[in-house]
Amino acid sequence: MTLAFPRLWHALRRAWLEPLELFAAEGHGRSFGNWSRVGPRGLPGIVSCSLWEQLDALPTASTEQPRALITDIGNDLLYGVDPEQVTMWIETCLQRLQSLNSRIVVTSLPVASIQKLSRTRFEFLKSIMFHSSQMSFDEVEPKMLRLNQSVADLARTFGAALVENRGEWYGFDPIHIRRRYRATAWREILASWFDEPNEVTFPSVSLNRSWQLWRQRSAERRWRGEIQQTIQPTLRETDGSALWLF
Repeated sequence: MTLAFPRLWHALRRAWLEPLELFAAEGHGRSFGNWSRVGPRGLPGIVSCSLWEQLDALPTASTEQPRALITDIGNDLLYGVDPEQVTMWIETCLQRLQSLNSRIVVTSLPVASIQKLSRTRFEFLKSIMFHSSQMSFDEVEPKMLRLNQSVADLARTFGAALVENRGEWYGFDPIHIRRRYRATAWREILASWFDEPNEVTFPSVSLNRSWQLWRQRSAERRWRGEIQQTIQPTLRETDGSALWLF
């Protein structure tokens, strides 16, 4: 999500006539339920962050049905969280989004990509992306499959569109979509958000415009152990669109 965020922001602003109000709980290595840290930056769990309070306080003047996306499910397995606990967190998110009458998309775990992993590549990538993880190679597939099945069951229960993360979208890195497939992948992932999905495209964005998004701060974070808070929205565009990060 973080890598694709700039292209999503600019594409979605073009997709609707009304100014875009985008509320995002995203960030590299984000946990759905616990505080997580990548480098000096820590972020709260998605279910406990202030996103939900802000959504509940929103006025209902817009004529557009809210759209919602739950994606990047699986980080918590590398943090040692059981699939059943992750399932409970995802269910909580779905319950809250359903109460807002959202049109919801849920992405599966990248099963096909992970199943191609060798033990050596797993250990190498874990040392870079999740260096503190105690998860063993032999635990990856069974836990991933259990969680993936639970996610599919939840999507059906809540009437959400379930989109498969296709194996061909991934390369050496098994969890981040390759650059050449990002436009295609996001068009497929978000197709059910639009009545005319073929008219919506997700082209790449310049480094300068991407950096403008990546440098925005969430409402609450830890930086080198110190809590920092940022008033939201963190960004307002000239067309009236606003970005809220949590």
